[in-house]
Amino acid sequence: MLALVVASLALYVPAVTLPVMTLSRLGHETSTSILGGIDALWQDGHWALAVVVGVCSVIVPLGKLVALLVLSSRRSGPPPRSLLAVLELTGRWGMLDVLLVAALVAAVKLGELVQIEPAPAILAFAGCVAASIVATGFAAPLVHDGGDEPPTSRGSTSDGAPA
Repeated sequence: MLALVVASLALYVPAVTLPVMTLSRLGHETSTSILGGIDALWQDGHWALAVVVGVCSVIVPLGKLVALLVLSSRRSGPPPRSLLAVLELTGRWGMLDVLLVAALVAAVKLGELVQIEPAPAILAFAGCVAASIVATGFAAPLVHDGGDEPPTSRGSTSDGAPA
């Protein structure tokens, strides 16, 4: 699980800093990254939308990756409930950034006047999401078990030996 989390963190940086899509409109091309898009929204006065995109596309995924990193780095003992709560909360918001991109594409797609093409960050984003999903799958039993049940309820005796 640790290798998947490290891979996801390594892909996270290019996923938010490289161009995500290229927009071609009337012969003019514009490419922007997630961070660049958030900045452009803020500069254009769309503060609420900039905050939503920033939270859903930058802060929540990074929080999830940090929680997974801490969880996968632990050697013994049950994980803290706060860590499991972070994973549970971020799992519920995990696809909102994809919905935001889909809504953006739908909003600006005006027949042949506008073309939207994926850019390099899409591959990094897809790899980051895939590695994160697999790592979360390894962590899921801890989240659903509550993380701090005594070992006897997981099929072992009080001294940690298998039952």
